[in-house]
Amino acid sequence: MKMDFSKLNIEFANMQSIIEKYNKLIFDINQKIRFNEKEISKYDTKIKNTKNEIEKELYKIIVIRLNEEKTYLECLIKENVNNEKQSNNV
Repeated sequence: MKMDFSKLNIEFANMQSIIEKYNKLIFDINQKIRFNEKEISKYDTKIKNTKNEIEKELYKIIVIRLNEEKTYLECLIKENVNNEKQSNNV
């Protein structure tokens, strides 16, 4: 009896595609975290250097939003690491 591996090959190709997309997503999240860190630093400098109180408040709001987004993305990465550890322990 001859085995048909065509369906298995298709599933394997699909799995590889999903893994590639997943790795790209993780890479993009890490890039966004780094970008936010640079932006936070930039706006912190602007807060220190500007005398206009309205601008300072605007920059503070921007920094708060960037920090919240950065924290959220870091939580996603931590959750991902925890899930990987759990799946390796099973």
